[in-house]
Amino acid sequence: MWGKTMKRFCAAVTAACLLLLSGCGVIQDSKGTGRDVPVSTLNMNDVDSMGSTKKAAVYFLNSEGRTLTADLRLLSVEQDLNPAVSAVKALLLGPSNSSLTRVAPDGVSLDFIEFSNGVANIYLKGSAADMPPDAKYIMEMAIANTVSDILGAAAVSVFYNNLREGFQGYPCAPLKKQTGDVYVAYNNAKANYLPPGETPQDTETPAPAASPHPTAGDEQPSPNETASAGPAPADIATVLYFTAASGDYILPSVRTVKYLPSSPDDKAAYVSAIIDELKKGPNNTNMMNSPLASGVSLIGAPVVTDNGDGTCNVALNFSAPPSDASYEGSKSMLLSYAAIVYSITGFVPFVREVHIFVNGVPAQLDAVNGGTKRSDFFGYIGSSAPLYFQYADSGLLLEVSRSMEQGKIWSALERVRALMRGPQKGDPANINAVKIGDMKEEDILSVKVYNDTAYVNLSEGFKEACADISAQNEMLLVYAIVNTVTAMDGINKVQFLVEGKQTRTLAGHLCLSDPFLKNYGIIKNIG
Repeated sequence: MWGKTMKRFCAAVTAACLLLLSGCGVIQDSKGTGRDVPVSTLNMNDVDSMGSTKKAAVYFLNSEGRTLTADLRLLSVEQDLNPAVSAVKALLLGPSNSSLTRVAPDGVSLDFIEFSNGVANIYLKGSAADMPPDAKYIMEMAIANTVSDILGAAAVSVFYNNLREGFQGYPCAPLKKQTGDVYVAYNNAKANYLPPGETPQDTETPAPAASPHPTAGDEQPSPNETASAGPAPADIATVLYFTAASGDYILPSVRTVKYLPSSPDDKAAYVSAIIDELKKGPNNTNMMNSPLASGVSLIGAPVVTDNGDGTCNVALNFSAPPSDASYEGSKSMLLSYAAIVYSITGFVPFVREVHIFVNGVPAQLDAVNGGTKRSDFFGYIGSSAPLYFQYADSGLLLEVSRSMEQGKIWSALERVRALMRGPQKGDPANINAVKIGDMKEEDILSVKVYNDTAYVNLSEGFKEACADISAQNEMLLVYAIVNTVTAMDGINKVQFLVEGKQTRTLAGHLCLSDPFLKNYGIIKNIG
């Protein structure tokens, strides 16, 4: 009995020491650690203008012109912006090293980037039509390598003026990061995607025949994920979009799809196969749902219409509304349309519009807009971010994956405000909110990032709500914010402010004078 009591006492003392050590966000200097600094005002506008920097590898052709080489850069990243944006912009401008060769022509610029579930969509503006096919493919490979390094992307698709062009006009898999000879990769892609006899004019750089035994990374894409030449059955890795289980967004998933076109230009067959795959539903049924309600099917084959300018439109006639929503203008219905349109326009080359009919009658959105474009659904893609909530009634935090609009996923402010909204539909049942009383998401006035520190600026009302809370609740609240923010790449510390001023404490239990580091010891491990 005595031994058990001593063990519990020692454990409690150890936990208290850890809490005290982590509570004051220890910073060492000549005046000591965890000191009680005078309250001062921080100019948040200056922090906002400074932004942050990030080391990144930007890829270009090396002096031999046959492999892609990383040009290491220290990039300036704007507040709340995907860091890959700065990296791709640097790529399009050209290398900083004279031994490397530019891969992008003048007149091509970055529009924006979507990133979710390891899938990156890169939207370029301007014309690349005059680029030789091999040079264009090499530029896209350089973009894929750059984006994959900085985001960890596993699948990268490039769009020109909101249109997916595929591989020289034919459907193809998204790109992956690769190493090795770029012309081996290009020739592999030609063999995989172009029909027999299709021999486009390349640059003057001689391209060797595809190696019968390519080295690791040379295959782009790999034979078991890509099409065989001509109208034979083709297995191609395809980005499909499903509705999030939360009912708020669409989410991408990469799946190998078998296509059975009657000819290489049989776009209707590609569209039909995509609809069939969407009906099967997602592999991850915890996170996603099919955008097509049970029993919904196509009436007849998709109709593909040539627009006369190199683009085409696709018409789909469904037996019933795609979603089982109670009314057509609901968010559920719009998400179904978004998933269908994104899946088709992200794979079938040069599809400008998708027209959706139900028993021959134009769907409401189609009737209003005269056809739906991919751009009609920009902002509908979600992504997931880790937020930390109280685990059951314990003194621990549980990491919860929360779906958010992917454009907001880079904002520390949006993540903390999502935390303040509390548990949502689809979250685990064993979590509790960490906010106190009447706290609102608007009580998080701002979160500004400078170098590796996030400055979380709270309202006076936020601090007043903390006045009488327990030490455990104050600890959970503070570290829920700290752990949520430091989960973002490049942020290591969190400094709390109240109305732009440093504060000694919120409820009197934790010292907030100095920045906080992530507290791993307070996280509940599930497994």
